[in-house]
Amino acid sequence: MIEENRRIGRPMCRSANFAVVLREAQWELDRVAFRLPRGEVSRSERRRLADVLTELADHLRDYEG
Repeated sequence: MIEENRRIGRPMCRSANFAVVLREAQWELDRVAFRLPRGEVSRSERRRLADVLTELADHLRDYEG
């Protein structure tokens, strides 16, 4: 999930890269939170999101920025 992000062709520092990953997770949670009560989120989408959040939690625990 965490990959090298670039802004205008220049690598971002580790903390900026991690901030982007956190923001992307927030956006995905917002999308799911909106769609979930309407029954529009499949079981596979929920599982995939849970896996991403677990991986993100591991990175957050290990982050030393």
